[in-house]
Amino acid sequence: MINKQAKETLETPIPTTTILDYNINVTSIHYILHNLFRGLKPVRRKYSLTINEIIFLNGIYLYYKHVSTCMSQDACLKFIGYYNLPKIKYYIGSLQTKGMIQVAEIIKGYNRYKLTPLGRTVMDELNVGFEKCLYDWLNKYSISL
Repeated sequence: MINKQAKETLETPIPTTTILDYNINVTSIHYILHNLFRGLKPVRRKYSLTINEIIFLNGIYLYYKHVSTCMSQDACLKFIGYYNLPKIKYYIGSLQTKGMIQVAEIIKGYNRYKLTPLGRTVMDELNVGFEKCLYDWLNKYSISL
C-alpha cells in the first residue's frame, strides 16, 4: 500500500499583503486571533463575563478613548456595529448590573453611559493578560512579528 500523503507535499505560501494599509501582515492577524480567547479567559473567569459582554465593554472603552467620555445607545449601535438595538439594551443592562458601566448623564431624555472604575480595571487587565498570553505563545514557538 502506498502512502499518498508522503508523496504529496504541498507548501502554501503565506500571503504578505497588508490589511487596510496598516502594514499588518495577515499571518500576524492569525496569531493574534489564535490567542484572543486564551487572553480573555482569566478576565472572563474573574469577572463572570461573556465574550459578547467583553466585546461590548471593549467598544465602550475604545469610544471613551478616541471619541468621547460618554456613549449613548445610538452611539453603541453605530460605533460597535455588531449588535442590534435589543442586544445593545441587553448588554447595557447586564454591564450596569455587574457594575462595569453607569449612567453618566441624561441629555434630552437619552442616557449616556461611561465606564466605572471597575470597567476600566477590567479593560486594563484584559490588555495586560492578552499581551502576556501573546508574548508567551510567540516565544514558545519562536515566532517573531
